[in-house]
Amino acid sequence: MAEIIVTAAVNDVEEWLKFKAEMVPALSAVASDGSSYVAMDGSNQVASTWVVPDMEAFQAAQSSFPGELAAAAQRAGMIPSTMVVYIKK
Repeated sequence: MAEIIVTAAVNDVEEWLKFKAEMVPALSAVASDGSSYVAMDGSNQVASTWVVPDMEAFQAAQSSFPGELAAAAQRAGMIPSTMVVYIKK
């Protein structure tokens, strides 16, 4: 099981935070325990931490960005091209 951090830029931090309840179920097939973080400097940078039981499944979901996940990310104002994933070693 892997632990990861996902960072990204968002259009509006407060809107992104409101959609956490929607993003957790959207990722439930490939990750769990999503916690949210915002930048202390007030910028539009955010992060989330996840427990990923199957990295291959997670990476497949990331590369194809399935419809449900893409729609949730868009509603949350996430900018997918800015996303960076870090894995705990």
